[in-house]
Amino acid sequence: MLQAFPHPADLWEYITGKRWMATLAPQAATMRLPACVIATREEVLRGAEAAARTAVRGLEDLRRTNSALPWLAATGGPASVNSAGLTKGVVKLGWSWEAKYVWFWRGEAQLARYLADAMLLPGCTAEGCVVQEWVDFDFELRLFFLPERGWAPSSASAPLRPTHHEYTAWRNVGGEDAPGKFLKPTEAEALQWFEGDKVALAAAHKDAIAASQPLIAELLTKHAEAVPMIRMDWMVKRRGSGEAQVIFGEYCEMGACCLKWEAGPPKIWRAALDFALC
Repeated sequence: MLQAFPHPADLWEYITGKRWMATLAPQAATMRLPACVIATREEVLRGAEAAARTAVRGLEDLRRTNSALPWLAATGGPASVNSAGLTKGVVKLGWSWEAKYVWFWRGEAQLARYLADAMLLPGCTAEGCVVQEWVDFDFELRLFFLPERGWAPSSASAPLRPTHHEYTAWRNVGGEDAPGKFLKPTEAEALQWFEGDKVALAAAHKDAIAASQPLIAELLTKHAEAVPMIRMDWMVKRRGSGEAQVIFGEYCEMGACCLKWEAGPPKIWRAALDFALC
């Protein structure tokens, strides 16, 4: 059972520690990630202002590299606020969830303050902070994958399909620097937020499933056996008639919340047990 839940220690650390957000960001063409870098504890404690400046320059370098990608070229990046230049982003700690220890920054000065705040939190031993550019999205598309035992990308005749999907959203109720109210919209509500554009919503699903394949394959480079369950969260936004922007948000480990999927927990735990006993 220890190989099924929790995941093997190295894979558990990889998924939940979130450093992959930065290490995979240079592969945005296939991984669909926003620009992201790591500001280390050593850098921040040596000088938060210099650490913020270095982080912003790193983000700008990645944004320049990504500017030619077809799914970003027309918008100047994944957020309209940064279309003329980087001014807004997110800083977060690894091992965080449910929007805890996440700060929204505008400009280097505010980023520097948040970096220092994060590293000086009582009891915080994090090796650094994740710093990302801002991403606009209408809602999150959360895909639940349950690979069969022995599944591998090289042996698959077709892409791994999600067993289930859910939608979630954040709606601001407490000011710009607060994540806001957490919502779990229905399919009909998600479509309404896409202005009734069924083609764009279908495109978002298609793109997210396609981009999930190399990301799931990446997990196999950390541990040779596929996980019994992985939830993958995608930030999606309607960009025009029949078009959607799809940006990867997060890997979620075995046992992640199933949201409104009532049949999910027993199905997932059966999959975990099958992995443990086979």
